Amino acid sequence: KNSSGRPGARLMDLSAQMDPAATAAAAVDLNIRLMRWRLMPALEPEKVAAQRCLLIGAGTLGCAVARCLLGWGVKAITLVDSGGVLDSNRLF
Repeated sequence: KNSSGRPGARLMDLSAQMDPAATAAAAVDLNIRLMRWRLMPALEPEKVAAQRCLLIGAGTLGCAVARCLLGWGVKAITLVDSGGVLDSNRLF
């Protein structure tokens, strides 16, 4: 039944579920809870998320590691890379 008590369409505000920041935070939280449940019951998610990481090299492996760290809730990541970008690989 709708707001007037009759059968019919109902409206819902789904803006909270469509917020990208909230969705990403929920995904990180779920990932950490699943890791804790399956791999390490003694894992303390607050301590993992509070870590600061220095990542040397932002190539293929470094980017994959950075994504994993973000998935574990680490937000303070410093990337160090001395590589350059070739003219053929530049974005305009």
